[in-house]
Amino acid sequence: MGRLSGCVRRIDGPWGGRIDGEAVVVSLAFSARSAAFTNGYRTIARLWRADLCDFYEAWSEEREARCVVKILRPDRRAYAPDRRRVVSEGELLLSLTHPHIVRAYEVRKDPVPFIVLEAIGGSTLAGMIERGPLAVRDLARLATQISSALAYLHRRGYANVDLAPSNVVFDHGHARVLDLSTVRHPRTGETAESIDSFGLGSLLYQAATCRAPFGEGAAGTHVAPSLKKNGRLLPATVSVVMRCLSAAPADRPAVAEVARVFAPLA
Repeated sequence: MGRLSGCVRRIDGPWGGRIDGEAVVVSLAFSARSAAFTNGYRTIARLWRADLCDFYEAWSEEREARCVVKILRPDRRAYAPDRRRVVSEGELLLSLTHPHIVRAYEVRKDPVPFIVLEAIGGSTLAGMIERGPLAVRDLARLATQISSALAYLHRRGYANVDLAPSNVVFDHGHARVLDLSTVRHPRTGETAESIDSFGLGSLLYQAATCRAPFGEGAAGTHVAPSLKKNGRLLPATVSVVMRCLSAAPADRPAVAEVARVFAPLA
């Protein structure tokens, strides 16, 4: 199986999965002896390390509930743009309410920037597709739900969501986007639809085939043929995913069209 996209080093835990053959056993049982994370939060377990942040399962003393703390990595804390990036993402998440975007409860700037997220079950999509392609119904649910989240962001003027499989959690048919650290407003000549349609197509391709859509070379010139030969999928669903991956932005479908094509299968 080809290496999946997303710069992440995961640890076995509630969101699942292994990468690069590494497995680190962690205890998920809360204990009074758990180390203090920061004021009001206590660590239960480290979940994974991403390019920018570490993710921890934690206990909120105020809410008396589990949560996830996304905190800037120690090796990135001296870099002011990274500090601002975490705070900006947290402030954006606090302003959003959508069933398929993870909710934020709090963001802190000092001494180390971090975001407190809701605790959700399931596995990252990356963890799931290490075990095999998604069933057609799950793939359709993923397509319609992530399309809905993207449309919600586009109405608010945001685009460029990082839809790596490691940034999506899937729990009993319910998908949520975990990471909005790369979002921005479209530049002159860009449309939110064309930017994120490509990422959505790549995500669905990986979920259907367990491999990235592009091999060596420029995007759009080396498309893996396996999706076109996938007998589980209807021609219309194959076509819309492949159009998402078009090299020309103008040829990519709107996310609403992706949702419409997959909706009857969800």
